[in-house]
Amino acid sequence: MGRTKKVVGKSASKKQRSNQVPGQFYGYLLQVTRSVAHLLRARQGQSVSVEHLDDVATQTEHGVVAEQDKSGLAHNPVADRSLELWKTLHNWVRAIREGALKLDTKFVLYVAQDHHGGVIDRIHAATNMAAANALVQALRMEFWGKAPEYLARAKLPSDLAEHVNGVLQASDDVLAHLFVSVTLENGSGSPTEDLALLPGMAAISADAKTDVLNYLLGWAESTINKSIEKKLPAILTWEEFQKKLVAAARKFDRSENVLAAASVEISEAEIQKELRGRTYVRQLETVKCEEDELVQAVSDFLRSAVHRTTWSEDGDVIESSFNDFEDGLGRAWKSQKAVVDIEQKMLAEEDRGRLLYAKCLQLRVPLQGMEVPTFFVPGSFHTLADSLRVGWHPRYREVIAAVFAGPAANEGDEAPVTETVPQSPPSTSPPPAATAAGRLVDKGGGA
Repeated sequence: MGRTKKVVGKSASKKQRSNQVPGQFYGYLLQVTRSVAHLLRARQGQSVSVEHLDDVATQTEHGVVAEQDKSGLAHNPVADRSLELWKTLHNWVRAIREGALKLDTKFVLYVAQDHHGGVIDRIHAATNMAAANALVQALRMEFWGKAPEYLARAKLPSDLAEHVNGVLQASDDVLAHLFVSVTLENGSGSPTEDLALLPGMAAISADAKTDVLNYLLGWAESTINKSIEKKLPAILTWEEFQKKLVAAARKFDRSENVLAAASVEISEAEIQKELRGRTYVRQLETVKCEEDELVQAVSDFLRSAVHRTTWSEDGDVIESSFNDFEDGLGRAWKSQKAVVDIEQKMLAEEDRGRLLYAKCLQLRVPLQGMEVPTFFVPGSFHTLADSLRVGWHPRYREVIAAVFAGPAANEGDEAPVTETVPQSPPSTSPPPAATAAGRLVDKGGGA
């Protein structure tokens, strides 16, 4: 008998744990979703944290809005005798007592479903101190019985009693201030779909809302996870969120289809440094490009590097879109190379290389569905050529390896920036030269 009971007990325990996992995971996703909801309602200078001051909290110039989140999937978490309700109120009382949250904090109890209860509805309705004080006395009567004996207090279940007593034994002033500051917020049952109705999404078309929200939710979850991994508070700023919102809107719901060019000042010293040391310049030399073509290549390379950084920081382009763009350039190069190799196989290798280069410079490849300035495609090809992901000479890897292994390296010239020939595709982040040439000046832009 004992053995049978033990086996059944283990099964029940395993079943209980497995049932808890989806609920816990849903609760985590709910916090991510609510962080985005707070950011969609936030203003400049505000920030939203997760599992820092509360489940989710917004830091404003007027104080903190602290929120506890309840899924309500399996039961009503705000029923009058719900352990979750009283535990939430108890946590807030303790936070006020300990100074973690001030009396001017606003408290939100968010339930993803349309659940209500007599206690929480009355707390929600208490909008002034007189009503809140009256409610404090009424709740003590209901859960403890008549003062001063409070005979009903002993009849509370032990798990519930811990939190009910922890709340009701707080001072009248603390409880009244808490009740005045508590708001019950109910969802429709689909927290993600509810996001589409918030003010921050008003300018996004109905067809694009899902894609934009999926991107924002993914960004929020990734940012929160990175902070947790580094053991830092998970705090999302309005400024960073707005950049992501703008970038997502431009990608999925564009009202403009052109990326603007800014003027970039490039010094003669920077040009000479690039001409001496970069692999993409050596690539052009192997197919006998003229000096003016080399200088133009340097200009395109540096301008494209600066704009990649600027567009990314300003939220004009999502970082992953640059990867898609470069993949597109790689496929286009491969296609053009095949055409040249077939149609012009009788040409000398250098001539075939210059022809391939000319064909690639004529390509018009959109970035995130938007037209780019005329220098950006050539400059991006040079970025790929610098890491040998593409090349112009039919045997470009072999020829470049010979260039860097040749006697010129020992003739006293400045050592090249690329000291070894890369053997695998590198990171797609902007090259080091972007920093050196990153001085934007107001000269009226231009392509």
